[in-house]
Formats: sequence, structure tokens, C-alpha cells
Amino acid sequence: MRALIIRVAVGALALVAAAVGTAFLAAAQDQPAGTPSGDGRLVLISGRDDHGLVGTARVALYWRPGDRTPVAQVKDGVLARVLLVSGSWLQVRTVDGASVQGWVDDFYLRGTVHLIGPAPVCRVRLGGRLLPAGEQAVVLDARGSEARVRDVRTGRSGWVPRSVVQELAPAPEAGCARHKQGYDEP
Repeated sequence: MRALIIRVAVGALALVAAAVGTAFLAAAQDQPAGTPSGDGRLVLISGRDDHGLVGTARVALYWRPGDRTPVAQVKDGVLARVLLVSGSWLQVRTVDGASVQGWVDDFYLRGTVHLIGPAPVCRVRLGGRLLPAGEQAVVLDARGSEARVRDVRTGRSGWVPRSVVQELAPAPEAGCARHKQGYDEP
């Protein structure tokens, strides 16, 4: 019986310590207790509407989820790392250019991007292979003028110029030559 009481008391103390630790960490980050952590993924900040048209050239970042006064404005197409998540709001820190941090509704974030090289071919080389123009990818890391991406279709990953990481697939008027899908060499 005594062993059971000790186990219950130790379990209760562990729960209290975890709750106090979570509240302390949340207070240190100026976030409400219970706010889940971000997963560190990279996302593209987008001011585009559902049709791909620029709705806002600069996306507002806020001090807290749901605020009305922005703390910063971020240019459409900037990469950012997810720090915290609270419902549909994500706290992000930009990795392109000067570091800016704030909260943004997930409507303005894209997890999947397209890889588009320069016209007329518009294809991108990844891991020694040419990808079809507009291949979908997920950004894994970024440093300087490069981004590490994983091709959604094949799972291959590697570094590409940051300039080829875009939100939309190439439009017909982009001047990209048509190539069959696959890893054919030019």
C-alpha cells in the first residue's frame, strides 16, 4: 500500500512539474500555456489568391495570433521557418534576407513549391538529373542563395539555386519549352 501511495505522489509531482515547466517556457516565449511547438519546416510566404494573382505584395506578420496591428511586412515569395503553431496561426521567422519574426495565418503560407529554371527550358537540375519544368518540391533548408529541396514525385533531394523556388508552375506565356515528364537529358 505504501509503495502505491509513493508512486501516485511521484506521478502527481511529475505532472505538476511538467505543467509548471510548460507554463514557464510559454511565458518566456510570451505565448499562452499549451501552445504547441512548430516543427521547424520551411514554408513560402504568399500574398497570392486562389488563382495565383498577387493579392498583396507584402504579407503582414503580427505580434500575436489574431492581432490587428502588424509588427512587420514580408514580401511575397519569402521563405520562413515555422517556430510555433496556434490553431491556424503560425509563428515564423524569415530565412531570406533580414530575419523578421511574427505570426501569420496559414492562408498566407505554402508548404509545396515549384522548381522553375530559366526560359526557354525552365528545367532544374537536382542530384545530377534534370527535372521537368515546374516540378513540385518541399523546401528542407536554405542558406544564402541556395535551397535544399525534396522532389515530391521521386523523393530525391539536393541543393538548387534559391531563384528557382517559386510558388506557381510555369504559365504558358513564360516561354518554357515543352518536355515530356521524366528525367530525359536535353
